Amino acid sequence: MSALYLTNKPIYPKVDGGCVAMASFLNQLVNIHKKIDHLTVSTYKHPFEVINYPRNNKINIYSSYIDTKISFIKAFINLFSSSSYNVNRFYSKNFENKLTELLSNDYKVIYIESIFLLPYLKTIRSSSNAKIILRTPNIEHKIWEKQIDLTQNLFKKIYLKHLTKKLKRFENHHFKLIDGVLTISNHDANYIRDLNLNTPLLNLPFAIESDKIENIKKNNFFFIGAYNWKPNLDAVMYLINELFPEILKKFPDAKLHIAGSYTPDDLYKYKSESIFVYGKVESVKDFMKNHGILLAPIFSGSGVRIKILEALSIGIPVIGTKIAIQGIYSNACLIAEKTDEYIQQIEYINQNDISKIQKEAVDYINNNYNPIELEKKLNAFVEECKA
Repeated sequence: MSALYLTNKPIYPKVDGGCVAMASFLNQLVNIHKKIDHLTVSTYKHPFEVINYPRNNKINIYSSYIDTKISFIKAFINLFSSSSYNVNRFYSKNFENKLTELLSNDYKVIYIESIFLLPYLKTIRSSSNAKIILRTPNIEHKIWEKQIDLTQNLFKKIYLKHLTKKLKRFENHHFKLIDGVLTISNHDANYIRDLNLNTPLLNLPFAIESDKIENIKKNNFFFIGAYNWKPNLDAVMYLINELFPEILKKFPDAKLHIAGSYTPDDLYKYKSESIFVYGKVESVKDFMKNHGILLAPIFSGSGVRIKILEALSIGIPVIGTKIAIQGIYSNACLIAEKTDEYIQQIEYINQNDISKIQKEAVDYINNNYNPIELEKKLNAFVEECKA
């Protein structure tokens, strides 16, 4: 059974959690399908280079460039349209032509990564009888709703409300036009269930295997993420300017390690005897193993934080907000919203047997994110969906 997998950005190199999750999903598709054609959008922010992809004889890789840069003129004109500007940015005639060319193949299933590629749904329906399954790593309009709450500028807040309203309408409407929906968190799955649609739904978490548990350096903390995603940038600035100074007062020997792709130059000016800025690291897992406990003061977003799951898979405790930890139900994830709560959770870890917390983290991953079990669920779900 052959399949087509459409993504809104290249999977490789794995520059952020979204890419890591897509790579994991692609591996599952390879195991349940005879052949995979993979068509990805290439953008100025996420350029496509085939050399970044590992070779696999079962996967044919294609790309088409789309200029997704924000145009203030187009954004202004869109104010008088019922369509979503967020989504419109991902429409391209060239991409549509490449997609139409591929649709001459007899696909049994077409997987669409994120709602931003749903403008091509009509094209797919007109050229293919394949089952169409949407994999949505986030409820996109929820991310924007949180940004509205965090925005102080009145005019920007009004404009974001307008964008978010149209994005929500587009998103909710299209959930019922496809043959199946895959989410990666129960939180998002429950939102879609509450819409009372007839569309089949499966919550299929990110598949990950646990690894050897390492010793954790006391009072060492880290944050890692892609800083072209605003919630990560907001989090690291809050961490540097507000949270970590208070941690230092309580734990004078504390160290904060910051890494990630798209690190802005301004972050390096915060380097000190206690704060270390590394930029993009070659191995996320190796970085995590050597830099203590993950702090995750995320205040907006949807879906599951892949970096948190990666941390748990190697026995690293996490202290973060409810939004950061949403969809993850491990006792190794400790919730903290305010500075004093972070300090209390750090004291809790220091005063207890950390090896037990680490074991809870790994056990949670083994029980809920096992690749083989998730692959079986995916295969069964695909069989049940009807075009």
